[in-house]
Amino acid sequence: MTKVVKNKNSSRLFLLCWFAYSMSYIGRLNFSVCIPAIAAQGFLTKAYLGTVGTGFLASYGAGQLLNGLLGDRISPKIMVGAGLLGAGIANMLMGLNTVPGLMIIIWCSNGLFQSMLWSPIIRALSEWLPKSRQARAGANISTAIPAGTITTYALSSFILSRGDWRRVFIIEGGLLIFASLVWFAGILAMRSFIAGHEGLNDDEDDSRVAAVLPAAGSKTYSMPALLLGTGLAFAVGAILFNGILKDGVTLWVPTFLSEFFKVEPKISAALSTILPIVGLTGSYAAVWINNKYTKNEMSTAAVLFLVSMLAIGGLLLFGRLNVILSTVFIAISLASMLGVNAMLLTFIPLHFSRLGKVASITGFLNSCSYLASAVSGVTIGAIAEKSGWRITIVSWLIIASLGMIICLAGKTFWARGRSKITAGWGYKKAGNGASPA
Repeated sequence: MTKVVKNKNSSRLFLLCWFAYSMSYIGRLNFSVCIPAIAAQGFLTKAYLGTVGTGFLASYGAGQLLNGLLGDRISPKIMVGAGLLGAGIANMLMGLNTVPGLMIIIWCSNGLFQSMLWSPIIRALSEWLPKSRQARAGANISTAIPAGTITTYALSSFILSRGDWRRVFIIEGGLLIFASLVWFAGILAMRSFIAGHEGLNDDEDDSRVAAVLPAAGSKTYSMPALLLGTGLAFAVGAILFNGILKDGVTLWVPTFLSEFFKVEPKISAALSTILPIVGLTGSYAAVWINNKYTKNEMSTAAVLFLVSMLAIGGLLLFGRLNVILSTVFIAISLASMLGVNAMLLTFIPLHFSRLGKVASITGFLNSCSYLASAVSGVTIGAIAEKSGWRITIVSWLIIASLGMIICLAGKTFWARGRSKITAGWGYKKAGNGASPA
């Protein structure tokens, strides 16, 4: 296979992964867009609708842990397509359902199907792409999040303006089913390319790679051993703080802008669309800092937590002067958190491809992130209601500081752990293959 053809196939494979993950967002964020319309009909309370949303986060977080473990045993070819298909069916059922009590069950099942995507996709990038393309792919795949967010809000609002909320779920559920068909068709079209790269993570041929790397899954590593033996425990702490600032703060930004500056909800919602647009820069900034300066994912995360601290500090000191200035400070902070998210949930897990643990590590870290997000959503609201927004902003500043501290504390441990993983951790060369040392 020529290098030109190989690069084209690598690009096509990445675009297929990017398409699958960005499309998944239309089947998860559409619920928040539809909440006002559902509540306006009067047969469901806001409390119940909030429970439905919390149920989704809980099932998604638990599913990340479960599907992360399964993702190292079941091929991404199956898991990603099945996840999109199941999420599409769940969305269509949401639109067709007329029994209020079933809504939470349907939406929790959607959370489980949605959790079948990210970990297998990161595994696919680590195993099906040559190593020279993985850094760029890791940065680019993160852009699927803000791109999917913008698409969801625009599409859902458009459909909602021309029909009732049920139509949103039915149409977007159909789009997810279509996306699953695109995934299966794309995988089928590239089956030869994938078969030639499965299990490899370098630009070398099979024999040279086999001489230095263990076969995926040939040695069992427990999660405690990985957490303590590689410095991954510090990444777990950092992802908790990252989840609070990335998702918890994002949830309350429209309310903060509306209440703090006394602007109309439609204006605060419009200003909030700036956040995912600016957020696109976060992942690329993280990769640039990591490649040019720090060369350590935990160090890069520490730098980005510092940037977030400065932005939140600016919000605290100068944000009250202007609503647009406040939005800019928040956007910079959240862009930094997307960069941290890329380092912790994409680039750190990619190193574990040599141990056959990419999906497990990704799923575990993502589960921790969503646990923090679910808890912070409620906590931030409670602090804002009891103590006001300025105290709430101070709490964000403290969280960013703690995130930076834990990343600085863990950077040396992770550097050593990464070296152990690169060396095969517990393996030695053995003729034509590798065996436990």
